[in-house]
Amino acid sequence: MHAPTTPTPPGARAETEVNRSGFDFLTQPLGFSLRLNLWYTAFFVFGAVLLFLLAYFLLARQMLATDRELVSAKLDAYRAWYVQGGPLALQERFRHQSGLERESTFLEVTSATDDLKFIHSPESQKDEARLTHLAGNMQNPGTDWLPPIAASTQHMVWTIARTRLPDGCIMEVGYTTEDRDELLRRFRFIFLGVMVPIVILGFCGGGFITYSALGPIREIIAAVRAIIQTGNFGGRVPDPRTHDEINELVTLFNRMLERSESLIGAMRDSLDNVAHDLRTPLTRLQTGAQLALQQDNPAQIKEALGEAVEEAERLNAMLATIMDISEIEAGAIKLDVTRFPLKPIVDMMLELYDEVAQDKQITLTASVDPAGIIAADRNRLQLLLGNLVDNAVKYTPHGGRIEIGAEFLISETRLTVRDNGIGIDAADLPRIWDRLYRGDKSRSQRGLGLGLSLVRAFVEAHGGKAIVTSDPGHGSLFTVTFPNKPETLAPNLKM
Repeated sequence: MHAPTTPTPPGARAETEVNRSGFDFLTQPLGFSLRLNLWYTAFFVFGAVLLFLLAYFLLARQMLATDRELVSAKLDAYRAWYVQGGPLALQERFRHQSGLERESTFLEVTSATDDLKFIHSPESQKDEARLTHLAGNMQNPGTDWLPPIAASTQHMVWTIARTRLPDGCIMEVGYTTEDRDELLRRFRFIFLGVMVPIVILGFCGGGFITYSALGPIREIIAAVRAIIQTGNFGGRVPDPRTHDEINELVTLFNRMLERSESLIGAMRDSLDNVAHDLRTPLTRLQTGAQLALQQDNPAQIKEALGEAVEEAERLNAMLATIMDISEIEAGAIKLDVTRFPLKPIVDMMLELYDEVAQDKQITLTASVDPAGIIAADRNRLQLLLGNLVDNAVKYTPHGGRIEIGAEFLISETRLTVRDNGIGIDAADLPRIWDRLYRGDKSRSQRGLGLGLSLVRAFVEAHGGKAIVTSDPGHGSLFTVTFPNKPETLAPNLKM
């Protein structure tokens, strides 16, 4: 029988997966660092080899050119002497040359039939009558270069050239030069000896550069690891201040953390506000249902159920509004932006809220140019303006006034709603756009706390801005702007 297996708790399994993924993530940069270092070393060594080959080729070419220039100069001089006076002139010239010159020079003149007409060999070559026996095998009418022949002096060779003289004879001139092959062999040996420290230097230099360059990446890894382990988004990666792609990555990562921390904080506040604001309607809903169950009178039962339905509708409205705001902020909403006159929309709002304003003896007026055109989604503009006017009516006391205005500029249209109501405290002013946020003064008013959040979401979806200024006790001024060009819409939104 198999021993019964105990199922792994979901939490433990999740923790194991997080640890495994975290371990893989932490080990991946090490492999990347090593690969980057090896690539750097390979390119460094490749560059050194390429530089050596170039230097080797240029050195060999320059040595060959130098040796041949020296021999060519002697060949031209001896040719001129021979043309002037024949073999006797050559013999006379060599008699007056220094011993060093005679020992480093070989000269031979042969006829077309390979008869020797003149020869000069250094004392070290006397045992070899002639260095070359190739007369009559001229390949070119100009100058031929023969393969180097080893000289008696160590690390020296004979560089030999020959040419045809005007009388048909062949002149061969040799001069002792340093053995190019031996010098190049030493050069190759030195390079091979230097290659080992080059590889070591390249690997160590690559490791240092890689370690320094990936420092911010390690900081990001540490920050992510801390977030996974503690759930705290408060940590930040130090700014490397290098003004490059790594610096941009760190900046974007820190902004992402700030955004995440802000969203999580807003979500917690929203949940707190939802819990606070839902408690009362849910209690009313429960109380109404209990009263309906306890009543025997059909009229009382109907009244209790009606109140329950009203509270349920209010809850549905709250949830629907929250979903609308989320949809707008996610960029999933489709706007039907058109150009139309603004004044009819404003007049409709005046007519809609006229009765409520009269009940509170509030003067509701508008100052909008009839020819003014706005580019917006008509239905959502009506909802937006309705929320602003409704908000102003709620918080404007009896006998107050509310004025709707508009300013039509070249690049944008500004819509304003001004009241002389209770105003907004400075502490509440930065948060009035948050979902479900209601200041202390607004708690006594019936509402969802979502109207201004919806206003800002709609305005930003159009590519505009929502601004509020307030003087507590003297009123508030809400200003929303709509760009006149449809291409300034928020990202992911289409007309």
